[in-house]
Amino acid sequence: MMCSGRTRYGLIAWACLVSATAAVGAELQPRTNRAYGAYLKTATEGFLSRVRAGARASVAREGVLPARPGREDGIIGVPGGLVHDWVGAAFLRDATLEEVLAVSCAYEAYSRIYRAVIASRLLAREADDTYRVQMRLRESEAGISAVLDVRSTVRYVRLTSAHVYTVSDATEIREVKNAGRRDEQLLPPGRDSGYLWRASTFSYFEQRNDGVYIEMETVGLSRRFPSMLGWIIEPIARRVGRRSVERSLAEFLAAVQTRRIAAGACTELTATSAAPRAPAISLGAAS
Repeated sequence: MMCSGRTRYGLIAWACLVSATAAVGAELQPRTNRAYGAYLKTATEGFLSRVRAGARASVAREGVLPARPGREDGIIGVPGGLVHDWVGAAFLRDATLEEVLAVSCAYEAYSRIYRAVIASRLLAREADDTYRVQMRLRESEAGISAVLDVRSTVRYVRLTSAHVYTVSDATEIREVKNAGRRDEQLLPPGRDSGYLWRASTFSYFEQRNDGVYIEMETVGLSRRFPSMLGWIIEPIARRVGRRSVERSLAEFLAAVQTRRIAAGACTELTATSAAPRAPAISLGAAS
């Protein structure tokens, strides 16, 4: 998703590939969790260093820019798992920072913005611009579908009037077995198919003279690829990782544009309604 609660669970799309050839369960091990925590700490520090220094990206065109790996080739092995780290960026011409943030914070509308979001709701908003959000997400890849219930904490930080960043951390991820059926079941966190065990998203928004620059980094943890088929799955997973980030940004930009058009129509309607009325024209016979 684009920002904040936007822990873009296009992460789920490539994670589906992990289980496309092996339906056996997996369990998140303490060593894997620790390794991911160390990676996430480094990734967070790198992101904060970039945004505090100010974005330096030069944007030649409007729209979504090609996504790139956050480190190495985007898929990094850790003991007992895989870290997936992708960075995407976009530019929305003539937009304002407040318009972009309004869509970012519209968590109740995420199911209408993002294809992967089945349902979403805002659980709480705290005084320090921290949001607590719950979403149900579905993604499919290679004939495999995954449904996850994700609770996230999203923190917004305004560096200046023109620079805002967010950090979104999934506090609980639970795979949903038989989603939507009478026998639906939430599997215990970390004891499931290993589609997605941990996830975070960093987002950065910068107001420029001619629009808003957006950068997003998604970091997630999944089980490892099956040992005999990793060489087949890994290149596909890289393509899916890039595509998921780019699609998330494209959906977000479309939502901002839709909101701007709607706001413009409302402004025009208000202005028309407030305009002086023309004098009534009599349809009676001339005297």
